[in-house]
Amino acid sequence: MHITPTPSPEEAAAIAAAVRVLLEANRHGGADPLPAAYRSTWRNTAIREGVGLASDNRRTR
Repeated sequence: MHITPTPSPEEAAAIAAAVRVLLEANRHGGADPLPAAYRSTWRNTAIREGVGLASDNRRTR
């Protein structure tokens, strides 16, 4: 990986650590491509109610 401008040693270590975390999550299928707001049960319930469907009976937490 090549980054410009060249990061400080501390910045380079932080970038490398973040990349490792992301690669590890992707390797184990843990990364969800959707932002957290789009996985919200409250959001899904509001959308269902907004179009006249029964709301979901799942708990929000």
